[in-house]
Amino acid sequence: MRRKSSDSTAAALLPLLAGSLLLPLLMVGVIFLLVGLNAGSGPGPYTVVFAKAGDECETIGQYLDASSGEPLRCIGPGGFRTSSIDFPGFSREQNDEVRRWLTTLLEDGDLSVFDQRAIQGRVEGIAAELPPGTRVERKSGTTEIWIGAGLTGAGLLLGSGFAWRWFQNRRNGF
Repeated sequence: MRRKSSDSTAAALLPLLAGSLLLPLLMVGVIFLLVGLNAGSGPGPYTVVFAKAGDECETIGQYLDASSGEPLRCIGPGGFRTSSIDFPGFSREQNDEVRRWLTTLLEDGDLSVFDQRAIQGRVEGIAAELPPGTRVERKSGTTEIWIGAGLTGAGLLLGSGFAWRWFQNRRNGF
C-alpha cells in the first residue's frame, strides 16, 4: 500500500494540534480548580482579624489592631483598606454591642488571645441570630471547582484520544 504525503503531514501535525488544544485547556482547568479550592480559605464577612498596622488584609473581614482594638488601615488587594466595626447585616444596635464588648475587654489593657476569641465568638453569635435574608454567607468555590473539573476532565479525555491516535499512527508506520 502506497502512503500519501497528506497522511504523513496529518500525522506530523497531530502532536502540534494536540499541544495547542490540550495545554490551554488543562491550564485553565487547573487554574479554575485552584481558585475554587482556595475560595473558602480567606476570612468570611463575620471574621474579626487581629493584626498590626501595615499588615496585609483581604477584601472581606474586619481587621482590628491586636493591642488597641482600633480598626486598622491595612494593605490589601488594590491598595490601602480601612476597616470598621460594621458587619454586613448587623443593625446599628448590634454593631454598637460589639463596640461596647470590645471596650469592656480593653479596660484591663491589651487584648489577650482569650479576649480576641471572645470578640469573635460574640460576632458569630449575633450573626447566627440574623434572619436568613440578612445574613451574608461566605463565598464558596463550588462553581469554579465544577468548571475546573470539567475543563481538566475534557482535556484529559481529549489528550487520551490524541495519544491513542498517535499510537495508532506509529504502529501503522506514519
